[in-house]
Amino acid sequence: MDCGRPCAACFCHCVRPVDNLTALLILQHPDEVSQAKGTAALLHRCLRRSRTVIGERFDAPLATDGLVLLYPAATPSPPLVPPAPGRDRRPLTLVVLDGTWRKSRRMLHENPWLQSLPRLSLIAPPPSRYAIRQAQAPLQRSTLEACALALTQLDADADRYQPLWSAMDDFMALHQQWTGFHRTPSAHRERHSG
Repeated sequence: MDCGRPCAACFCHCVRPVDNLTALLILQHPDEVSQAKGTAALLHRCLRRSRTVIGERFDAPLATDGLVLLYPAATPSPPLVPPAPGRDRRPLTLVVLDGTWRKSRRMLHENPWLQSLPRLSLIAPPPSRYAIRQAQAPLQRSTLEACALALTQLDADADRYQPLWSAMDDFMALHQQWTGFHRTPSAHRERHSG
């Protein structure tokens, strides 16, 4: 399986395999599928237990037990208690909405079953490392960043998810290199015109 991008923008070398304990379900807005700066495709490729579904409206699963939505709580609520480690660990699936904040709010509104899920909010997230796409608020994170933080929070295992940060750093370097490469010809033309 490859990333499906042109060779110059291929992120396959950025993939860092992670055996995640908590499964991940990415509900991706269609506009994000071809977004060159989006991190969801890389995240999906890194995680062993990950699934991506594209759309704006999604059929409610038969059972939502064990699903947890990564989204700020509408009202203050008690923090979600992660499952106990070990054999008796109840499997969880972290559900994440991949889209701009405006689109993710719309996805949440149009899928009432998502509104009924317990929510996980990030606890004191560090500053964003995502330098290639502008956030509209200081606490906003890329999909990869938010999921790396949430999975660490749920599984209490920062070492397990450390490779996701390396994948993101390599992805940002690749993007900056790629955009620099594509800017060079026009800059060259401007310097040598007239």
